[in-house]
Amino acid sequence: MVEKTGVYAMCKAKVRAIEAAYDQLAQAIEAYQATLNGLIAQADPADADDQHLLVTANLQLKTANGLLNTVETDLNDDLIRLSDRVIRFKHWEDGVFV
Repeated sequence: MVEKTGVYAMCKAKVRAIEAAYDQLAQAIEAYQATLNGLIAQADPADADDQHLLVTANLQLKTANGLLNTVETDLNDDLIRLSDRVIRFKHWEDGVFV
């Protein structure tokens, strides 16, 4: 039999760590987007070398935008469910629900 004491606190702490990592990921993506936008703004479309930079930076920006969209929708929805449902461990510890 699993010892009930501390399960909720342990699981809640793990979920909080996931939430913090989620926030860091979203912030890192946004920082990368800002960097890419800065490179795009500085590039000279008439310069042959900068044209290659623009292609690469725009592709990276498109991918980063898609990643952030995934993070802010599907991943966020699952994280909310995970966070909301961790309370069930507390209910289990308290014998309120099985």
